[in-house]
This record gives sequence, C-alpha cells and structure tokens, in this order.
Amino acid sequence: MLCAIGFNAKTMEDVKIMDNKQKGYSITELMVVVSIIGILGVIAVPNFVTSVSTYKLKNTSVDLCSNLRKARSFAVKQNRNVAISFNTDAKTYSIDSGVPVQLEAGVSFGHGNATSTANSGESIPSDGVSFAAEKATINNQGISNAGYVYLENDKGETYAVGVHTSGRIVLRHWSDGSWH
Repeated sequence: MLCAIGFNAKTMEDVKIMDNKQKGYSITELMVVVSIIGILGVIAVPNFVTSVSTYKLKNTSVDLCSNLRKARSFAVKQNRNVAISFNTDAKTYSIDSGVPVQLEAGVSFGHGNATSTANSGESIPSDGVSFAAEKATINNQGISNAGYVYLENDKGETYAVGVHTSGRIVLRHWSDGSWH
C-alpha cells in the first residue's frame, strides 16, 4: 500500500528512519532566513529612525496649533484675554501662565532649512518666534496680535504655526523651497 502513493520504503521501520532524518531545518536554511531578516533590518531601521524625528516635529506642531485654537476658544468663552508665552531657551510654551508645555525631544524653536518666512514681508526670527515679546495675546473676540512660531527638528525640517490678526490659526510646512 505504501508503494501505491509513490513511497519507496519497504517496511514500516524504513518509514520511521526516514521520518527521523526529515525533522528540523538544515543550517543552510537557517542561515538564509537569518540573512534575509538581517538585510530587511538594515533597510528598515534607518528609515524608521529618520521618520521618528519627522513624526515628533509634526506631532509637536499639531499640538501647538491645537492648543492655540483651544486658547482662542477659551478667550471667547470666558470673555477675556488669554496670553500664550513662548520660552525659547527652555523649549516650552504656556497658556495663561499655566503649566509650561515642553516641546518633544529633538524639536526646538527655530527656522531649520527654511530660507523665507511663512508670512511674506517679515524677516526670519533668530529665536523662532515672531510674536512681539515672544507672546501671543488673544482677546475676548478671538482676535490676536499676528505672528508665527517656527519649530525645527535635528534634520532641519520646519513647521510654522501662525496666528493672523483675525484670529485665524494656520499650520504650514517648509518643503521643496517653499511653505505649504
């Protein structure tokens, strides 16, 4: 019956001996798999490491933009002025003298590789904050003094979070030599 399925073993003992020889993987097969995993790791790890820096910058910029919008909403709701202060040395900002918000590791105030401002007609601020006295003030109508906060990472990538005099809050990214 064993020969009927194309098996050339003569006895059941031959089958057991062949089964024992067939168990496991050869060292060559294991080395091929380990080599493939190593090559994939060499390709993937640098891409992952560089994308973490970009992710932190974008995340910090979006958080700042969101917090500015909350501050504007709070100013209108509470019918009073709300101040957002930026401390470029400590890499923090605070809303209404509250608990300072720390920028993520690897992110700082600065213009990175940007060669022009997000708002034409201004010069690039050396400290990354174009608000007068490093402070944005939003009044009870949601109107603010105009300015931008520039955030950079260690790769020179740059985001700008701006507040227009109308109270409009914008997030822009420097890419390919211009703001988007």
